[in-house]
Amino acid sequence: MSVSKPIAVTLPARGVAFAESVHGPRFRMTERADPFHKLIYVLQGKIAFTATSAAKPLHAAAGTTLCVRAGVAHRIADAAPPTLLLLCFAPEFLADDPARARLWAALTGGQDAVRRPGGQGSPRFEGLWRAGIAEQAGSQPGREVALRAAADNILVALARVPPDTPADPTNLRVAAVARELAETFYDPWSLERAAARAGMSRRHFSKLFRELTGRTFLEQLTELRLTHAATLLRDNRHSIIGAAFSSGYGDLSHFYRLFRARFGQPPRAWLEKRRGMVLRP
Repeated sequence: MSVSKPIAVTLPARGVAFAESVHGPRFRMTERADPFHKLIYVLQGKIAFTATSAAKPLHAAAGTTLCVRAGVAHRIADAAPPTLLLLCFAPEFLADDPARARLWAALTGGQDAVRRPGGQGSPRFEGLWRAGIAEQAGSQPGREVALRAAADNILVALARVPPDTPADPTNLRVAAVARELAETFYDPWSLERAAARAGMSRRHFSKLFRELTGRTFLEQLTELRLTHAATLLRDNRHSIIGAAFSSGYGDLSHFYRLFRARFGQPPRAWLEKRRGMVLRP
């Protein structure tokens, strides 16, 4: 349902709230200031965000996120009818966790409002919003904990998006999948899944992925997994089986073959040579 004026957001004490705002053609907003911090993710359309403290507006198209600090007087004008996803959180939500407060400070850079690349249409980034909205609408045990965790995950994901993301929409989708792979390589990935995430054929995705990363999809996936497994083994906190499992390998013999091809030795011999220790099976 479209709206002609800003929606009202009810924020629980020390908590977070997700909301959606679909602007109709008659949408108008007078200057306002909210008592909470908020992220505005432009799912569709385009807006011009103007803060009283800024010399000129921030223009935000689909795939862009605006970070707005509490108490900042601002208004929004539509350039193309937008659908906006909002994540609002109380100042106390930041005060509860110094690491979270530092993350928000890094995202805003000390400014009243900033524009960031956001998820650039990343299915995983948008999936985090869906997860938060689903938790808010539900009544499962641990709902409040899950809501706060969803907000944390969105802040972290936003902070990890590089500022120099490629401008071409097709490359944006491939870059988003490459970032998602780097963060979730331990999941059951396949070329089919990756191409579907980018919304293109396997052949086209493979070509663009190699241009972007310098490796084929399988080469990149294998490198990420084996590098992680080697780190776990080197720290001497995981067994070979545990390192393989944590890196996304369910078949131990397959893991051994790939590890030996990558490092020149099977896992046990590789680590014992470097650490002079007896490794757990």
